[in-house]
Amino acid sequence: MTPTLIHRYTIPLQQAIEQLVGKEATDGESFLVDIDGDDLIIDIHGPANVTFRVGDYEVDGRAGQGASNEAAKTNMEAPAAEAKPAEPPPRKGGPLAQRAAIACGEKGFWIFISKKYDVTVASADEAAAWLKAQCGVKSRVDLDYDEAKADNFREIDKSYRLWLEGYD
Repeated sequence: MTPTLIHRYTIPLQQAIEQLVGKEATDGESFLVDIDGDDLIIDIHGPANVTFRVGDYEVDGRAGQGASNEAAKTNMEAPAAEAKPAEPPPRKGGPLAQRAAIACGEKGFWIFISKKYDVTVASADEAAAWLKAQCGVKSRVDLDYDEAKADNFREIDKSYRLWLEGYD
């Protein structure tokens, strides 16, 4: 039996690497991606954006950067104004929210919902509304911040992926 291509995903390389190994790993100058059997190999080349502190000295890990004496800088700086407490950064969707959004846009996911859950879905918005109700979230962003709700999504996503492969 010849396999039939059902979906093809095109993901920008930097975004894929951020999702796989973390945003901090994408500060290199170039990437080399290879597949060895069942392993995906990602080599990140170039100076990293890393700073090391040794005593009073701060050493920037990027090429061509020197060390700075923080004690000398402290004597020259004006006194700092009273700092306001930092507001927490706004919550952003991570890998689960992204996977959920991609699934909701796939017509195959709509068919899966109607066959498995007997619910008619005719658009990405309807799929998103159904998925949020099933997972008990107000926004797909919540999937990356609430482990129990993330588990609900993972179970639906797992069933969907198996269904795509022909398993019921």
